[in-house]
Amino acid sequence: MSLRLQITLLFGAILVLTMSTAAGVGERIAARAVEQAVRDRSLEVARSIRGDLDLSHDVSRGFDPARAADRLTTALRRHRNIRAAELAIRHPGLDDVVRIQFTTAGPETLFAQREYDFPDQPSAILVGSGDARVWQVDLPVKDSYGRTVASLRVEAFVSDAETLAEKERRAFLAVTGISGLVLVVAFTLILRRMLARPLEELSSAMARVEEGALDEVQVPGTARHDEIGVVARGLEAMLQRVRGFNQQLQERVDAATADLAFKNRELGELNDLLVEARRDLTSKEQLAALGQLSGTIAHELGNPLNAISGHVQLLARDATLPPAHREQVAIVEGEVKRMTSIIRRFLDSARALTPAPEPVEVSSLVDEALSLTLSAEARGRLTVSREVPQDLGRVTLDPSLVRHVLTNFISNAVDAMARGGKLTVRARRADGLLALQVEDTGPGIPAEERKRIFEPFYTTKPRGKGTGLGLAICREIASALKGRIDVESRPGQGSTFTLLVPAPSSPPRG
Repeated sequence: MSLRLQITLLFGAILVLTMSTAAGVGERIAARAVEQAVRDRSLEVARSIRGDLDLSHDVSRGFDPARAADRLTTALRRHRNIRAAELAIRHPGLDDVVRIQFTTAGPETLFAQREYDFPDQPSAILVGSGDARVWQVDLPVKDSYGRTVASLRVEAFVSDAETLAEKERRAFLAVTGISGLVLVVAFTLILRRMLARPLEELSSAMARVEEGALDEVQVPGTARHDEIGVVARGLEAMLQRVRGFNQQLQERVDAATADLAFKNRELGELNDLLVEARRDLTSKEQLAALGQLSGTIAHELGNPLNAISGHVQLLARDATLPPAHREQVAIVEGEVKRMTSIIRRFLDSARALTPAPEPVEVSSLVDEALSLTLSAEARGRLTVSREVPQDLGRVTLDPSLVRHVLTNFISNAVDAMARGGKLTVRARRADGLLALQVEDTGPGIPAEERKRIFEPFYTTKPRGKGTGLGLAICREIASALKGRIDVESRPGQGSTFTLLVPAPSSPPRG
C-alpha cells in the first residue's frame, strides 16, 4: 500500500470520526436547544393567548364556558405548534375546566368541573416520553387584588420540533458527507502535488542511481524549504560524496592499471632480454664448439688441401694438358678453393675478434665490398644502386671487420634475388653512428624466421647453399665494434640489413 493511500485513508478516518463526533454532540445540543426553544415559544404563546382572552375581565363579569371555548379555539388556530390548551376558572367547590385539543379530525372541546391545582407563578415542565413528550406551561390569571382567579395551561408537543430538527440533521449529514468527500478529493490532489509527486520524483532519481546513471541524475526538490527539500538536499549531498568516492576509486584503479601495464611491459622486456640472453648463450656455446671444431678441421685438413691446391695449380699450368682435362682440373681447383673458404669461415667465427680501428674512406670501403662480392653474372641480372654522400668523408673503424659484414649482407641480398631485382647500398650518419645499409627486393623473411637468423648453423637458404654462420659471425663483429644490426623485412617486398657502429670522423689526408 502506497504512502499516499495510507495518508488519505488516515485523513478520511480522522475526518469521519471528527464529523461523527461533531454530529453526535451537535445533535444533543440541537435537541436541548429545540426543547428550550419549544418551552420558550410555549410560554410566549401562553402569554399571548392569556392577553387575547382577557380572562380577568371575563371572570369579574361572569364566566361563560362555551364562549371561552370559542375564543380559546380561535386563539389556538393562530399558533399551529400548540396541540392542546386548558382553561380553569376558580369557583367555590368544583372548578370549571375547558380543554381544547387538536386531533386529526379537528379541534375537540371538553368541559369538566373538578378540583384544579392553580399555580401561583408561571411554570413549564416536560412531561411524557418518546413522541408524546410535551411542554406543559401553566400561567396564573390574577385579579386586581393579586389573587389567582384562573389558570391557562398550554401543551406544545416537542416531537414536531424534533421532526424539524431531524430533517435539519439529515440535511446536515448530507452536506457533511458531500463536504467530506470534496475534502478527501481535494486533500488527495493537494497531497499528490505537495507530497506524492515529489516523492515519486525522488524515487525515480534513486531508481536511476541504482541502474548506474550516477553522474546523470539530478535530484529534484533541492530548492524546497520543507522536509522534502531537506531529504532532497541530503540525497544530493550523499550522491556528491558517492561521486567523489567513485572518482577517487576510478583514479586509483586507473593508476593501478597503468602501474600493472607498466610492470607487464617491464616483465615482457625482461622476458625478451632473458630469451635473447639465452639465445646469445646458446650462440656462444655453439661458437665455442665451432672454435674447437674449426681448430681440429684446420689442423687436419689445412695441410692436405694446401698440397692438393699446389699440385692442381701446377697441373693447370702444364701446356701439354688437353683442353678437356684442363676443364676438369679447373673444377677441382674451384672446389678446393671453396673448401678452403669454408675452413677460413670456421676459423673466423672461432677466433677472438679484436677490432683494429684506423682512418678509412667510407666510399672506398663500400666500393671494395661491392667489387669483392658482385660477380659479372650478378651485375648482369641486378640493378645496383650506391648511395654514399660525398661529405661523409673519413671515419675511424676496423675496415676488415666492417668489410666482412658488408660483403655478407651483399652476398645474402644477391642470393635472395636469383631472378633479378634491385640492390641498394647506403651509407649515412644516424644519431651519432655510422649506418651501412644493404637493401634488396627479394622475397623477404617471415617474422618467425627473423627471430632465428642470427643463430649459428641456422639458414634460410637451400641445402648446400649456406652454412648458417654468416649472420652469426656478423653479429659477433657488430658486438665487438660496440654496434648493432637492425633488420627490416616484409614478405614479398624485400629486406633491409643495417650495421650501426660508432665511427668518429677522421681528419682528411694532408
